[in-house]
Amino acid sequence: MPSTTRHESLRIRGWLLLALTCLAAWVLHTALTMRDPLKLMLEWELLAVFVRRETHGWYRAVIAMVGCDVVTGAFIVAGAGWLALLAWRRSARFVAQVQAWLVAIVVMRTGAYLLGDYMTHAIGIDIAVPYDGVMQAVVAAALGIPYFRSSRRVHETFIGA
Repeated sequence: MPSTTRHESLRIRGWLLLALTCLAAWVLHTALTMRDPLKLMLEWELLAVFVRRETHGWYRAVIAMVGCDVVTGAFIVAGAGWLALLAWRRSARFVAQVQAWLVAIVVMRTGAYLLGDYMTHAIGIDIAVPYDGVMQAVVAAALGIPYFRSSRRVHETFIGA
């Protein structure tokens, strides 16, 4: 059995590099698509209409759904920054925290979708609630969690370090 030095076992390469690159691309996509919802949330005139008593229910529903999307997107970007720091330091906490981050994203996206669906039914106006964010989160978790849990390369790079 060939011996490996500590430096060789800590390198990020192979499937681990691909998995981390895919997560980075997903985070970049999320950050880029947050531009329009964030711009909408920062329009003071629109927010002033939101707090009025006579504001229609559909407007409040749309603002609440956009707000959930912005909060989830901010969580994804901020969490990715934290995970990048852990990966850079080859921290043993990286594996558990990336799995928890993926599960939290699925929960947040699903909750936002269900809230939006409930709100559109409650106000009686048919607003199309997009579920692409939920599907992205489910696919990322379905592929990422088993990989980070069972990969030998991940174990050697982060836990064995």
